Amino acid sequence: MHKKDYLQRRFEEFGKVLALILTFKRDNDWEKFEKEIAEASQQFAGLDLDETAKLDEAGFAQIISRPGFTQEQKKILATLLFEKMSLYLERGDAQNVQLLKEKCLRLYQHLQDNFTDNEFDLDVYYKLAFLNKM
Repeated sequence: MHKKDYLQRRFEEFGKVLALILTFKRDNDWEKFEKEIAEASQQFAGLDLDETAKLDEAGFAQIISRPGFTQEQKKILATLLFEKMSLYLERGDAQNVQLLKEKCLRLYQHLQDNFTDNEFDLDVYYKLAFLNKM
């Protein structure tokens, strides 16, 4: 019960941070946007977002399969990478868009493939559909 309460609180905290990130995005305040997603990545996933984005396929696979890296942390990382990709889309940086698109696809597919029978995440479903159409 305590673990469930803890996870629920963490998602609520992340929801607040994500709302702030999306506000910065809406307002085109890209400096604050980048700072906030970098801090969120450290706080909620324990990873440097820029370093994670630069990893090759093997290095990224190690992150995904790292023991103790929870599905919740993977979903948070996927969300942050997706938002970082949107920054590159806004800037017209096709190379970084492609780099992050591949990581997002891999991570969202991993999340979808590892849902239990009782789980379904609409966000994961729609993000995968969007990424596959890109």
